[in-house]
Amino acid sequence: MTFFVITFSTGMDSIKPPKYFKLPYLNYVMTNYKKGRRFEYRVCEVFREYGFEAVRKAGSSPYDISVMKDGRVLFLVDAKKTSQKKCIYVSKSDIEKIVREADAVGAEPLIIYGFRYSPVFVSFPREFLKTEGSAKLEGGLKLKDFLESFVKL
Repeated sequence: MTFFVITFSTGMDSIKPPKYFKLPYLNYVMTNYKKGRRFEYRVCEVFREYGFEAVRKAGSSPYDISVMKDGRVLFLVDAKKTSQKKCIYVSKSDIEKIVREADAVGAEPLIIYGFRYSPVFVSFPREFLKTEGSAKLEGGLKLKDFLESFVKL
């Protein structure tokens, strides 16, 4: 929204912008929530490229995306995004929650994550149930490679 001030000087009207005025595009701030939401939409698009139906779930819960095919829920996805280039840590309680939720609906739990300027990676939370403390996610299997091998089955 741009503001203008109309001033009168020596009988002539002139339009001058105020000293400080706002332009709408200057107010756009990329929050962690927006980065995460954008990443979730990106992940949904990758699943759709391979013939799955992916639905993003609004709000906080054990999972962010449910992935279906032929009316059956196949995967429950917990998506993680960071602007760091190294690794992501996922707490043991988050892993237990998504595994419990996936078991309840008969789906496979997945943790899908990405780093700054990286492809999308996939990890399997059941592997981390045996470890103590948080799980460290770094590198790993690319989501597209996983889906190509899954679709071939």
